[in-house]
Amino acid sequence: MTTGLGDRTAAVLLLALAVFVFVYSGTLPAPVQDLDPGVGYFPRMLAVLIGVLALVPLIRPHAWERFPRGIVAARVVGTAALLCVYALVVEEAGFVITTVAFVLAELFLLGARKPLTLIVMPLAVSLGLFYLFREVLDVPLPLSGWGGLPV
Repeated sequence: MTTGLGDRTAAVLLLALAVFVFVYSGTLPAPVQDLDPGVGYFPRMLAVLIGVLALVPLIRPHAWERFPRGIVAARVVGTAALLCVYALVVEEAGFVITTVAFVLAELFLLGARKPLTLIVMPLAVSLGLFYLFREVLDVPLPLSGWGGLPV
């Protein structure tokens, strides 16, 4: 099996997206403090990662011959769909409740069925990330409309 025109086209489009994000993130506000990398740092880092991964099917086309199929492909598509829903809902529903729902849905998607795992993991991930970003890194996170509670 060889890499088809569709794979190469997708790689070129992803590469173009990576270049656009990299260039656009350079127009974001400059850092306020000397040690602050600025708001454009993370998008640029992701753009470089996407660009490098987009080059793989162009440089090594046979690396994509074992593309996921069946249940693995369904899980990849399901995860992408969950991430899109998460991005659309997090501002309105709040970080903690959206993250709990996302992790719970992802665990189901990946086949987890133990009740303890389905209770502890979403709560631990959500509250742990909330504490890390909000308290340690001082990153503002969306709160729900329920009296400003971090749910």
